[in-house]
Amino acid sequence: MNPIIHTYLLENHISLTDIERSGQLELTKIENLCRGPLDQLPIYLLKALATTLEQAPTQILEDLLKLELQHTVLLRTDLDHLTIMNVPFSDAASYERARDMLLAYIRAGFSPSVRDVKTVRSALQRQPS
Repeated sequence: MNPIIHTYLLENHISLTDIERSGQLELTKIENLCRGPLDQLPIYLLKALATTLEQAPTQILEDLLKLELQHTVLLRTDLDHLTIMNVPFSDAASYERARDMLLAYIRAGFSPSVRDVKTVRSALQRQPS
């Protein structure tokens, strides 16, 4: 799933099944649409999200774009190389956990540094799998 959409769903406490229940789209279609890049998000998925959350589609789009900005600019993430602010991670799971933790901190008003990213990486490496 696209990490921006995934984060958005988590923050709004909704699932793909909730979107399906709103009667807009079938679950398999929603799953496929949520895998694509944000710049190719179909308007009907945006409308389905808006219906599910009882918000205007423009608000949904604005929120998604804010998340994308946080995700790409503030953290400088690179999924292809598994780096956050040029700090490499050994596997996709630890990269995703670190990214999600740091994004939560950003939304709380915290601005992580490279040192903070390294601290999170070290903490995740010490945790048993």
